Order: sequence, then C-alpha cells, then structure tokens
Amino acid sequence: MRRRWLAHKMVCRVAPRLTPHANRLNPAAAPADDHIVRLLVHVDLRRAGGGLSLPPSCNIQSGRRTMAITVGSDDARNGGFSHRHVTGASLEQAARQRIENMSYLPTTVGVAMKFMELGNDPEASPADYCKVISADSSLSTKLLSLANSSWFGVRNKVTKVQVAVNLLGLGTVRTLAVSYCVTGLHNELRLRPEISRMFWAASLCKAVAARTYAAAFDPKMADEAFAAALFQDFALPVMYAVAPDRVLPLIQDNGIDCASRLKAERELFRLDHAELGRCIAQKLELPEIYVDAVAFHHNHSSLRELLSKPMLADACYAASLFPHCLESWNRADAQELERFIPASAAGRWASARVFLDSVQKEFEDIYRYFEQGEVPETKLAELLEAATREVADNTTRLVTTVQELMQQAASAGKEVHKLLRQNVALEEQAIRDPLTGLLNRDGFSSRAQTLLANAKRYRISLGVAYLDIDCFKALNDTRGHAAGDKALSIVAEQIAQNIRRDDLAARIGGDEFALVFNDCSHDDAIQILQRTLACISTATATDPSLAAIHVSAGLVWVSPEAGADNFESLLSQADRCMYEAKKAGGNQVRCQAIITAKNVA
Repeated sequence: MRRRWLAHKMVCRVAPRLTPHANRLNPAAAPADDHIVRLLVHVDLRRAGGGLSLPPSCNIQSGRRTMAITVGSDDARNGGFSHRHVTGASLEQAARQRIENMSYLPTTVGVAMKFMELGNDPEASPADYCKVISADSSLSTKLLSLANSSWFGVRNKVTKVQVAVNLLGLGTVRTLAVSYCVTGLHNELRLRPEISRMFWAASLCKAVAARTYAAAFDPKMADEAFAAALFQDFALPVMYAVAPDRVLPLIQDNGIDCASRLKAERELFRLDHAELGRCIAQKLELPEIYVDAVAFHHNHSSLRELLSKPMLADACYAASLFPHCLESWNRADAQELERFIPASAAGRWASARVFLDSVQKEFEDIYRYFEQGEVPETKLAELLEAATREVADNTTRLVTTVQELMQQAASAGKEVHKLLRQNVALEEQAIRDPLTGLLNRDGFSSRAQTLLANAKRYRISLGVAYLDIDCFKALNDTRGHAAGDKALSIVAEQIAQNIRRDDLAARIGGDEFALVFNDCSHDDAIQILQRTLACISTATATDPSLAAIHVSAGLVWVSPEAGADNFESLLSQADRCMYEAKKAGGNQVRCQAIITAKNVA
C-alpha cells in the first residue's frame, strides 16, 4: 500500500495540469507483486498542452480525455512526473499545439487588417469604421466602455458606436483595434493579469517606437509599422504559457542580449520566438508583409531584403531593440539602438534619447486609453541611461587593468609582431622566384587552382597562358648567363606591367612563364598577350647588351559554360599551343578555346 500511496501523492503533484479528477487510483489494476503502480488519470488535454513529462519507465494508454499511466515504483517514489524534464521536442510540440488551438480572438485579426486597409484609404469615412466595429461585438463593447469611462468624463452615456468613434478619433480607434488583438491572445492563453500586462506593455512600446520611426519618413506608413511591431513578440506569451518557469527568467534577465536569448529559446523549444511567431502569423492568415516582419524582426538585413519598404524594415528593427520587459534594458541592445537611430534616421533625431522622448509621449497617451488615465511607470530614457551607464562604469574599471596589461605586453607584443612579419616574409619568399619576383611553380599552382575552382562555381571565364623565350639557349651561349638573367628579369617586368591586378603570373622553369587571366574574355586575353609580347621586344631591342628578344605564347581559354577542374591539364594544353606558335616562326600567340564541358581534357 505504501507504493500506491507514493504514486497517489505523485499524481497530486502534477496539478494543475491534471484536473481534480486526477487524484483517483485504480487499485484493481495493480499487479500482484506490487512493484508497479497503475494509475487511471483523467487529464484535461486542452490545458495540458503537451507540457507533461513522464519518466522513462512510464507506459501510456490514452483515450480521448483519459490516460492510463503505468509507472515503476522507483519513479513513483521519486515523483516521476516533472515538467522540468520536458525535452525541447515536447516543448515545441506543446507550443505548436497551443497555436493550432487558436480558433478565435476577441477582436479578430481580420477586423484589425480591415482597419489597416481603411487607414490607407484616403476616402475612408468614420461610417466605414463604424461598420467594421459594429460587425464585432467584442470590439464594440470595448470602445463603448472606454468612451463611457470616467477618464473621458462624458455627461450622457454613449450608446452608439458612431459617437464613440467621433469621441476617440479615427487614429485612436485604429490603434486600439489592432492592440486588442494582443490582449485577446493573452485572454485565450489565460495569462495572469500581471503577466499579461508585462507582455502587452512591451509590445505596445515596440509598436509605438516603430510608428514613431516610420511616421518621421512617411506618415502613411505609421499604422503599418505599428501593427508589424505589435505582432513581433506574438510567440513569447505562448512560450510562457507552455514553460513559465523557464521563459520568464529569460525575459526578465537584462544580462541576456538578443542573440543569447534567441539561442536559449532554441535550446528550449527548438525554435526561437521569431520562428514560432511566424507560425502564429501564418495561422492567423496575416498578410505576407507582417509574416516577414515577425519572422525576421531581429535580422535587419533580411528585413531590408524581404520588405518592399526600407523605412518599414528599419522601423521594425528599431522596435526589436526595445526590451521584452519594461523594467530594464540589456546593454548590448541599448548600445545598438544608440548606434542605429542616428545612423539610419538621416538627422531626424540627434540621438537615441531624443527619439525615446517622442516614443515615451505617445506610449503614455495610448497606455492611458487602456488603463483609464493611469500613466506607465516605465521611463525609457532612464532605462537606456542605466544600461549605458553600467557599460561606462565597467569600462572605467577595466581601463586601469587594461593599461597595466598593455604595458606588460608592450615589449612582448613588439617581439610577436616582429616574428609575425618575419613569418609572413618567409612564407612569401617560399612561393616567389628569387630572380624575377614572380610566383614560383608551387605558389602559382595553389593559387591558380583556387581561381579555377571559383571560375567553375561562379560560371566565369578563365584563361591559362604558357610563355617561352625564343632562342634563349643561344642567348646564354653567345652573351653569357648574366645577359640571360637580365633577359628573364625584363620579360618578368613586362609581364607584371601588362597583366591585370587579379591575374596571376609565374616563372615556372628556366625561360618558361605561365599566366592565369581571371574573369577575362577570349579577345581580351589575346590582346593582353600580344601587347605583352610587343612590349618585351621593344624593351630588349634598345639594350646594347641584348638583342631583341621574342617570346612565343600559347593560350587556353575556358568559357563560363565549360568549366574545368584540372589545372595541370589546362597548363599542358597551353604548353602545346605555345609549341605551335614556335613552329609557326615564334613571337606570336596560338589559342585554343574550350566552349563546352565536352571539350575539357
């Protein structure tokens, strides 16, 4: 019986995920050896949401609303049920199930989107708004309740939507209609009032920030930016509802920057709140612009790429830098906002603090509507100052330590720098020909193979040339090796002066040179070679110690469509072309063009 009592106690501990009916044992199902406890557990599967974790020894047989769970006695003794051992897969499944169960919102997103359309229609009248509001009883009730609140102090009770709209103003009505979507989500998730307010205030602040930013560039974009930013953190309340003990510390810890928070979310749910928010936006059938704004709100470059309006992308990114909990600001996010606002706002705000002053005013105005005149305690400029002041204090403490370390490391650093320069010089020397300064064969082959691979990957043309000095042996025999070395140096100098910056040149043998023309047309490659050969003849003809030197060249040109993998094969083909040039009398270029992959050797 003790084992059964322990199991009974264990079942009680899983509440409130289990309904009160969970505290029933099924003694008749217990095996004779009493080493295994069998429980008949009635579970409200809609509220459990996938967040129940069972120990390895459990076996589950489930009906529509009940689960028969068989638990080993050791797991029962240790309280085997624990949501703290839920895996990332089960948390992801639970979050997705929550999203799938979203059947309605008190104010539907469709109504909110209709309001956005009316806001972009210059001919829309208050009557058009009233028709949309009247079609949603929940929204009508909220607006009438707000219009009759003591904060407005109207003498006669407002009973018509038209009067409420006139009293509140169209801009305020549009803002409230979109904002009620968030509170509706919180109600469906059954969040505690203080948690709902935390999420709502942060989302509202982000929405106001985006609208303030967008309105400074294009007032017509303001409402669109407001909605896009309001929807950014759709997924955070869902994550909290699934795993509150794990998600709330992530939100409230101002020591966790954006990148680290997203990584922690992925470790918990296998998705971060931006990815999960995309699922919600798609479930609610939001327009594509809002789906993208939610999915990529922490990725500025992706926002710029996917959203058709650059200023809307900037507004969404600026909003994403605001905290998820309006109690403190992460220093890295605060610093990024301080950098981003003056850099992107084209002089509209001298600093992030000036921008925050504008956001604070509008944030307080809208907050009052929802809270019947109550002013939020949050002061955005103070939060930003506190975050950056902490950075300044830390910097001051570090300065002394850093200076001491720098003094200690100064001499060692100089020595290391000297060694690094020597190492680089030695590495460069190892791949250079000492006489001409061009690459040697080893250095040339490795770099040429890289260019060849890039040419094939990015489908660009490439040329490989092989050059050989005509009658070089006779020059050495008649005028000596000093004249031969001088001739080699002149040839290398003219090659280096005539090729382009991204081309390669090397001396790969006694009087043999090789070139690679990167991203070069067939005609341009031939012209460069012909110009080089002419310059070599001119430079040596005026030197009394040398006779006019001529060079024969072979070129293999590979089209973008052909591609090639084997550089040595291309070099051999260029060598054969060079010998054809010599047989034809020398001092000329012979070329082979590779147009298709079938022609590649």
